[in-house]
This record gives sequence, C-alpha cells and structure tokens, in this order.
Amino acid sequence: MTKRHLKDDKRYWTSENVPLPESKGGRPRVWADLPFDEIKTGTVIGIPLSPEEVDAQVNAIRSHVWRRGKDLGKKYSVRVTDYGIGIWRVE
Repeated sequence: MTKRHLKDDKRYWTSENVPLPESKGGRPRVWADLPFDEIKTGTVIGIPLSPEEVDAQVNAIRSHVWRRGKDLGKKYSVRVTDYGIGIWRVE
C-alpha cells in the first residue's frame, strides 16, 4: 500500500493574495416583505402559488412563519388553499 503525501494530493489547491469575496449576509429574504407585524387576528396573507410551487415551498414557508411569529410574539397558522398558501394570524 502506497501512502499519499500531502504535496501530491490534488483534491484542493492553495493560492496567496486572493481577496475575500463580499458576503451575501445570511439567508435569502424571499418572504421578508410579508406584513406579519401589520395584520390583525383573523386576517389572512395569501400567497398565490401553483400546486408544484406549494409542494416545493410549503415547509420552508411554515418554518419562516414560525420564526417570524416567535420573533414578534404572535401566532400564525399556515394552510394550503385553492389559490396557493394562506397565512392566518390566530393570536
């Protein structure tokens, strides 16, 4: 069995004096403009999506809504509807 020496390893490379790229600054804010803090109890925010988009995004939207509700001290309910996804403020 032959040992591979670090200098022969081609899985990576190194280079000096390469500038660090700008940071994107965290998670993308896809639903940042939704008015969570403005709606009253019983009000719905409707997000029109196709059934394929709903399947692909419903869990991410639920997570986002839960986090925003926790930050604001409010409760919301997310439901799949005929038009896409509805977000109701419940408390």
